[in-house]
Amino acid sequence: MRNQLRLLRDVSTFILMAGTWRLWFAASDFPAIPFFEFLTAVPRIVDRVLSSVLIAALLVDTFLTTIRCVRGCTSVRSVRIGQLCDLLFITMAVGLALLNQHCLQPWMYHFLLLTPLLWLSRPNSRLIVKNADVAATVESGMREAFSRNAILWLTSSIYFWSACSKLDASFLQSHGPKFVEVICDAVGISTRFWTELTWQIAAATLPVGELLVGVLLLFRRTQSFGLLASLLMHALLIVAVGPWGLNHRAGVLLWNGFFVVQNIILFRAARDVATAGATTDLPGSAFQTVLTAGRASSGPWYRLSVAFLVGAILFPVTHSIGCGDTWPAWAVYASSPARVLVQVQDDSVEQLPESLMPYIEPRPFNDGWSWLRIDLWSLAATGTPIYPEDRFQLGVARFVAEAAESGNGIRIIHEEEADRWTGKRERKEFQGHAEMSRLAAKFHLNTTPH
Repeated sequence: MRNQLRLLRDVSTFILMAGTWRLWFAASDFPAIPFFEFLTAVPRIVDRVLSSVLIAALLVDTFLTTIRCVRGCTSVRSVRIGQLCDLLFITMAVGLALLNQHCLQPWMYHFLLLTPLLWLSRPNSRLIVKNADVAATVESGMREAFSRNAILWLTSSIYFWSACSKLDASFLQSHGPKFVEVICDAVGISTRFWTELTWQIAAATLPVGELLVGVLLLFRRTQSFGLLASLLMHALLIVAVGPWGLNHRAGVLLWNGFFVVQNIILFRAARDVATAGATTDLPGSAFQTVLTAGRASSGPWYRLSVAFLVGAILFPVTHSIGCGDTWPAWAVYASSPARVLVQVQDDSVEQLPESLMPYIEPRPFNDGWSWLRIDLWSLAATGTPIYPEDRFQLGVARFVAEAAESGNGIRIIHEEEADRWTGKRERKEFQGHAEMSRLAAKFHLNTTPH
């Protein structure tokens, strides 16, 4: 199972990075906003080096994992190289995210969390019983069972926190009805005579259903229902955001496809210690010896993995108290996060770089200002949605102000996080370098563009 999931992780990461290569290789005019200001001095070529090493590690691990899947056996050398590839993958990906917050895409963060749970381990040479081959098989089965359960818990937490982020008024008033409309059109349900209340109730079924799937995955008796429900949920989401619906970027479809394949692998690999004990010819005492020895041998690895898993599952709590970022808290497609909207004075439009002209959007009423759609700029330049933090978006606005001859021709509207019950936001305007810098001083992390 771990080899199958490793291969799925490697191939999915490679495809997603290939589709968004301008982001990873610093090959676009979209600004990079490091997490810490001192990192703005790091040359952009470092991003290309880190991305190249990361892709090389993925290719090597893909080759070795394919061999392990075909042959059904694992050598000590293959395990060591696989562990090195994991360490390189984690190190390079974390480095890229530190150099550019935009690189902390939700799928990359997901694959980073999966990696320690798929860690390969060498056979335990200290495990000595009469049936050594069976003992090794049982020990391997124990590690497989732990990885399977850990990934199920991680997946369940993703669904849970994602659902919680959508259970608010802003989702029911904006993104939710759009998803419902597309899904209903796809399955032939007419919404012509729906009232506003009907739209909101229908929109609420999306996060409620996602929450239910997360709960079903936690319990052995309901996991099969959770599998079926998760497949249906991802299929509907693919319909909603795919070319038949909202026509979002391919990365969203690929990440949903990853979940579909992962969940099928998890439920087909229903091997745990109890099953191993029931299917082997070892007497009870011998099996208990293997079981105890296996637990003892994997003690430090087990404790570290459990601590890591608990931290990953509970991290979104920081977002709930206003500390953590949106995507690492699995608030995907949430409508409530704080945001920054950018406007350009009509007299200053010609001062902007030519590459920004396609993203200038006139306002419905002429007050001398036009919108600059930095969200569309991000999609076109990097192939990814803009990082959903007002801190990051402020950094992009400061980059635009620096590019213009007169920074006073750039104005931003800072919208606070939407109220959970009403969906209303507090809005403040900031114009020019000085006022943007005053707003930037309120953030603990960096808002200075590279």
